[in-house]
Amino acid sequence: MNSIQFEQVCWLFVAFGICFVGSLFLCGLARKLFPTFRSGEHKPGTHRMDMPTTSGREIKTVELPLVGGPAFTIAIIGTGISAGYLLNLNQNQWNLLLIGLGATLGYAIVGFLDDWRKVYRNKGLSESAKFSGVFLVSVAAAVCYFFLFSAGQESYSIWKDLPVLGQLICNNPVVGDQPCRVIFPQTAYFGWFIFLVLLIGFTGTATAVSVDFSDGFDGLAGGLVVSAAIALALAITGRLTDIGTHPEGLVLEVLALICAGAVLGFLPWNWPSAWAARRSGIVKRRARIYMGDSGALALGGLLAMIALFSRNEILLLTTIGGVFVLEALSVIVSTRILTPFYRKRLKILRFVGKEEFVPHTEFPLPFLAAPLHHHFDLLGWNRKRLVYCAWTLGAIFAGLSVLISVDTISWQRYLARFLAFVLMAAIWSSGTWSKCYFVGKQATGGRTRHRRLALYYGYPLNIMGINLFHHVESIEASEDVIETPAEELALWQRMTIFDARAMLGLYCYRAGYYPAAMAQWNRIPERNRRLRPEIAILLAEVDNRLALEKHETQPILRDKLRAKIEEHKQPILTGNLPPADMPNPYEPISEEEMSTGNTGGPWKALVPDNKTPSNQS
Repeated sequence: MNSIQFEQVCWLFVAFGICFVGSLFLCGLARKLFPTFRSGEHKPGTHRMDMPTTSGREIKTVELPLVGGPAFTIAIIGTGISAGYLLNLNQNQWNLLLIGLGATLGYAIVGFLDDWRKVYRNKGLSESAKFSGVFLVSVAAAVCYFFLFSAGQESYSIWKDLPVLGQLICNNPVVGDQPCRVIFPQTAYFGWFIFLVLLIGFTGTATAVSVDFSDGFDGLAGGLVVSAAIALALAITGRLTDIGTHPEGLVLEVLALICAGAVLGFLPWNWPSAWAARRSGIVKRRARIYMGDSGALALGGLLAMIALFSRNEILLLTTIGGVFVLEALSVIVSTRILTPFYRKRLKILRFVGKEEFVPHTEFPLPFLAAPLHHHFDLLGWNRKRLVYCAWTLGAIFAGLSVLISVDTISWQRYLARFLAFVLMAAIWSSGTWSKCYFVGKQATGGRTRHRRLALYYGYPLNIMGINLFHHVESIEASEDVIETPAEELALWQRMTIFDARAMLGLYCYRAGYYPAAMAQWNRIPERNRRLRPEIAILLAEVDNRLALEKHETQPILRDKLRAKIEEHKQPILTGNLPPADMPNPYEPISEEEMSTGNTGGPWKALVPDNKTPSNQS
């Protein structure tokens, strides 16, 4: 038995440290050398208002340089090759190392082409072009792995044990976990080759794209990749006890550790904060650069290669990458399955017969926005805490995956898998729990009469002292404005945010708080407001009342009043904002908006990069 030597263990940690320092240095250097390499792409979000894009690229002031990915990819490749010499790898191990690093470089190139087009053509690669590029890189890695690495021509469990597939990829079934060697020109040789190419192609593509989906907030994807890489490194340690039988163990340990080290060196330049474009003058942003698609695809692809070459792809797709799986599924289910199906087959009876277009935000989708992290951002979660929660979930999934891979007791491994699936189901169901809103009464000062009306999301229930709802905001109008039993019954009923805003605006209107009513109604996007024509009638009346209160000589039509307001407003923002950075109906209304009725608050001039006004800390 040829186990790993102490000297080799030391070199592994040296490689980790070198990659960390190299990534930290190269990311800072790239920021200095390429400060203008910023995205110019405009992506309409799932809930954004239809805003013109003719006002220029004001959004450039909140985009950061897309240089983190190329910087730490160089660190990974350089450190990986250096580690190969330090560890004195044999030819077979060198082949595997170069396949992994080559695939990482290939994924990074595809992502860099996308970033390059975003910067200089204001539009990235099409989805089909990006997916095709990532898939071709995965296929190339699979072909090289099959022909250039000794274990590439061995089918293994669980695939060789499946009833039908096993006969196609293994001519001589082997009992237990022992791999099955395929020999040319047997049928299993060609069957295993085709299956391996498809397995690595789809797994590599899915993992790379899932990490790309997760790269939505500062530090989010980076922290998750660190947990996944460390979990893979721990899962591979069992192969280090017999390098002769498992020559891939040392190489994969190197790849996992330098992956974690590279991302840890990048995170100080992309540390999370509560910053958002709509609060750019209030909260200081700590991030200085983005990893870009080049970094996200490279990291996702590298994780996939480590898992596939160590034969832990099932563990990656079910437990280690639990958060990545949820992010990807939220996009696939919401935007690729349910939305097209609802568009063709679903009829919302309350809107039947209306000529207005029904936006997909009225559909019963599982989340307010996709990927999943944008759903919670729309609910008003602090972005820094949201990222920290995601990191914690990633660490939990990583811990469960390590338990599954190293534990020798079967029931404990099955228990860990069960807990992982329960956790994933709980996170997924939280979308259904939190996506609906309701209007209720808020007790003030212990009083049970004349209670203010308030907006909540969740379920109007309390179980064992635990509220299943969250208070969003309260309005000045009290329960006294409720006139009919039907309106009383409408309280505490779950509904869309648009109906809840319409109801709150009506109650503010009845109570005489006209600016507050306008603020509520103007939070509803125009397309959703057209489906509720009564709001337009009330808005016109409120406009006339406000105009008269301002001692105008005659009522001003709403369009003219809006034009007058626009003359004194900052330019409308355009560009590649994360979904919650545009004015959205889910965000609580500020006191200023309540008193003035002007919803232009989120459109205030943005502070460039990470700078804050002189009076802000």
